[in-house]
Amino acid sequence: MKKIILSVWLTVVAIISVGIFQTNVHADGDYEITDYSVNIDVDQQGNADMTQRVTYNFDGDFHGVYYNQALKGIKGADDPEVAVITDGNSTVLQRSNLGSDNTFSVDKTEDYMKLKVYHAVANKKVTFVYRYKLYGVIKNYRDTAELNWKIIGGGWDHNLNNVKITINLPAKNIKSLQAWAHGTLDGFNKVDKANGRVILTVSEVDAGDSVESHIIFPTSVTPLNTNKIDKNAKSRILKQEKKLVQEANYRRQMPGRVTKVVILMMILVVIIIIIFNYIQLVRHPINKHKMPTPLHHWFDAPDVSPSMANIILNKSNVGDSKGFTGDVLVEVNKRNLKIDKENKTFRITALKAPQDALIKFMIETIGDGESVTIKEINKYAKKDKKGKLYGKFEDWKERAAEHNDRYIDLENKGTISRMLGSAIVSSVLMLLTVSLAWFLVKAWAIPLSIISAITIFIIWLVYLLIRKQISYYTENGEQIANELQAFRRMFEDVDDLNLAEVGDLILWEQILPYAVAFGISKKVVKALKLKFGTEAFEANPGMMYYYWGIGSLSNNMNLDHAFSSSFSSSHSASSSVSGGSGGFSGGSSGGFGGGSGGGAF
Repeated sequence: MKKIILSVWLTVVAIISVGIFQTNVHADGDYEITDYSVNIDVDQQGNADMTQRVTYNFDGDFHGVYYNQALKGIKGADDPEVAVITDGNSTVLQRSNLGSDNTFSVDKTEDYMKLKVYHAVANKKVTFVYRYKLYGVIKNYRDTAELNWKIIGGGWDHNLNNVKITINLPAKNIKSLQAWAHGTLDGFNKVDKANGRVILTVSEVDAGDSVESHIIFPTSVTPLNTNKIDKNAKSRILKQEKKLVQEANYRRQMPGRVTKVVILMMILVVIIIIIFNYIQLVRHPINKHKMPTPLHHWFDAPDVSPSMANIILNKSNVGDSKGFTGDVLVEVNKRNLKIDKENKTFRITALKAPQDALIKFMIETIGDGESVTIKEINKYAKKDKKGKLYGKFEDWKERAAEHNDRYIDLENKGTISRMLGSAIVSSVLMLLTVSLAWFLVKAWAIPLSIISAITIFIIWLVYLLIRKQISYYTENGEQIANELQAFRRMFEDVDDLNLAEVGDLILWEQILPYAVAFGISKKVVKALKLKFGTEAFEANPGMMYYYWGIGSLSNNMNLDHAFSSSFSSSHSASSSVSGGSGGFSGGSSGGFGGGSGGGAF
């Protein structure tokens, strides 16, 4: 019985110990393979001594690395040697299956050799060196010897940078040495016949991609090779490689061909734009109007509403919230509406039945039928998921600009907009052609740069010349716009004016709605307070809003701020429910080693 209890107890202790002391082999961080070099020395028996150096730059804690060498298609490999180079010091690792630090394990079959290197490292650059011999990498046919090898297989977890592969054959001055490389179009394949060497260099090989070397040379280079095939192969190999080279060249040239077509199409579009604008100018000549003498200041109230004044000065097709606020204040001046301060908001009261649909909606639908506060408008807007308030405001914006054609020459405005848009689009297209040429069709780059510079210069010169001759306004609009510009300038220069030139506060009350519409009311009211004093403001009920509302940071006090915020809030609420011997070539010549690769753990 005691033995049974002891056995159970030891088992429990063993399980707990395993749980406590078991090593976690998962890496904590990331890494980059900064350099990858392979030196391959082929001997006369057709075998290859391989020295592979892989430099990792570790960011974080790692336990080691692994490397898999594919062996399918050759006659195997001998036992590997592994070394680690850190800070210039080389350490030869011992083979072991215990997973101890600075050891490596080998798992070898007929199809692969898997190396697992245990070397704990943190935030450091380390080079791992693998040395081993591969047997039967060369095939001796009757008319040629062949090496066909995916030296970099598709089994790497990360990209390989600064790749260099050197293949040394066991002879020099091999006049009929020919070599091709496959897997990327960006590498360089150097065939050194004098030294019997082939060097492949690639700046970067993406993870999952491969680099394959296909070499043919006389069988006299590997005379002791027993891996012989009794048939001719040279013509087949040359035919195969010729096809792959043609495909690679086609793929290399394709981006340039496509780019040329795109460039020509963009130039054609620019030509069409220029011709179209010329035809439009011939068919629809510019309307020329008499220009009035510019005024510096204007003190009389305009003959148009604040919203229309804003539309004219902005050459707009619709009204805005500032213009609407100005119109509301005009209605107050006409005694159709009344504005009273009520706690921390303003109450707008209808003294007469509202004629404007938007004001009517705010008073009768949002308010109690007789009045409404700015606070109530804000509160309604935030809950207005159907966008009724925003819809009413959009209708008002169109309504406010109904007769803008009396003042704005819409044909001239359309011509200006079309010419400006054409100049911008044409300039962008020409700059794109230059950019594409410098990257993909360098033979066209300099000529296109010159042509584009000249074209852009001419396009903008023509636009500026036409723009100088064309007016946005009708003849009546020119006069009104001249007065409005002088009127706005008067507001802007209010600090330098003798305010008495305009009149007393009663007269200022009539023109201040336009300062609100122009967005400069805060400056004007400040100047008026200094001139007339706060007592005069308080004694004038019509100036109460300007005294309290202008410059207020509260949506519930400032009409323009409140209206614009309310209308945009209403729009946001309604919108939320809708949702909304050759170089590198592609392909493969069928070389062995396709599954080779590695990574870190």
